[in-house]
Amino acid sequence: MAPIRVGIIGLRPMPVDGSKRAVIGYWAVTAHLPALKALPEDYEIVAVCNSSVESAEAAIKQYSLKESTKAYGNQDDLANDPLVDLVIVSVGVEKHFELAKPALEKKKNVFMEWPLAVGLTQSEELSKLASAAGVRTSVGVQARADPLVVKLKRIVESGEIGTVVHSAAWISSSLYPSNTWMEKGEYFLDHKSGGNIFFIFFGHLRVAMEELILISSSVLDSFTHVLGDFAELQATLKSAVSSVKIFNAEGVLVNPAYPKTSADQILVQGTLESGAVASLSAKQSKTDVDGVSFRWVISGSEGSVEVIVPQSNWQAGEPKRTLRLKIGNDAATNIDFLAGDEFESKVPAVAANIARQYSAFAKGDLGTLATFESALKTHRLLDRILKAAGWESF
Repeated sequence: MAPIRVGIIGLRPMPVDGSKRAVIGYWAVTAHLPALKALPEDYEIVAVCNSSVESAEAAIKQYSLKESTKAYGNQDDLANDPLVDLVIVSVGVEKHFELAKPALEKKKNVFMEWPLAVGLTQSEELSKLASAAGVRTSVGVQARADPLVVKLKRIVESGEIGTVVHSAAWISSSLYPSNTWMEKGEYFLDHKSGGNIFFIFFGHLRVAMEELILISSSVLDSFTHVLGDFAELQATLKSAVSSVKIFNAEGVLVNPAYPKTSADQILVQGTLESGAVASLSAKQSKTDVDGVSFRWVISGSEGSVEVIVPQSNWQAGEPKRTLRLKIGNDAATNIDFLAGDEFESKVPAVAANIARQYSAFAKGDLGTLATFESALKTHRLLDRILKAAGWESF
C-alpha cells in the first residue's frame, strides 16, 4: 500500500542564531516529525505550510525533507493540493478552526492537536464538517495509544479486578513556576483562550507545561477512555494566582503583573455511568513531596490497579511510569505493559505515543485513536465541568 501523503501545518524552523528562548510552537518538530520519520512505509511528508512560504521553505531545508516537498504560506493552498491525503494541524488552538476548515471542505483527512478547537461551539462545528466530508480524523490525545493505558483498559474490561467501584486520580505539576510565565505564551493564562491549564493540563490530563498547547494526550480523556463518562458530577475550579510576571526570551521582565483568569486548582467528583464513584484533582504547586506528578488508582470488587508517573508529561510516555496490580490478598505486582512494543526505544519518549497513534491511524485501528467525534465527548465533559463549577463556558 502506498504511504499516506502528509501536509504539516506548523512545522516551524528552529532559531539558528543561538539565542535562548522559550520553545513554544515546536511540537510538530519535537514529536510529529520523528514519529512520521519512524514510519516511512506508512507516511510521506509532501508539503509544509507555515505563516509564510519562506518559513515553510526554511523548515523543509532545516529538517532535510525531500526537495520535492511543497512549501505553502496559507491553508487554502495546502487544502487545494491534490497530492495531500492527510493534513496535520500542530499550532496554537486559537487557529485550529480556521486552519482545518479548508482541508475538511476539500475532503482531506485531518489530524488535529488537542484541544480540538477553542471551546465547545467551534469543536462541534469541526466535528460536523468532518462528518459531512466523510473523512478520517484523529486528535492528539495520544495517551490512548500508550501501552500503559492500553494495558490498563484491558485489565479493567477483562474483569480481572472485578467490578470497578471507585477510581481517583491526583495530578500535580511543580516543574514550572506558578507566578511567572513567558512572553507569547499569555494565552495559557486566559480562561477563554481554550488553551490553558483547564483545557490542556486537566483536559489533556497532562502533568507538565512544556510546549503548552501542542502537547497532547489528556488524563481526563484517558480517565473516561478507560472507565467511561460521568453520569453526574460536581466541580470546583479556582485560580490561586491572579497575576504573574511575564519574561521575554532573554529573561527580561516585560510585564510585572499580567492578569491570569484561568484556573490552576481543579476538583471534579461524581459517579460514572457504570455506577462507580470517581474523582480527579489537578493542581499547579510549588513543590511535591514525593516527586510524583500523577497517581491513578482504580479499585474493583476483586482487586486494584495503580498508575504512578514521576514529574513529567502524562501523554509523552515517561520511561519510569509504572503499573501495579493487586488481586485479593496476593502481593502487588508490577505489570509489563511494553512487551511487543516497537516504539519505546525506536523514537524519543516524547514522540513515542504520537508514533503509536500514527501507526494505528495507518492501520485503521480506532481502538487507540481519538476521532473528532470522540474528542468532542471530552470537550462536552469539560463544558459540563465548567458549568458545574459556575465558570463561563463557550
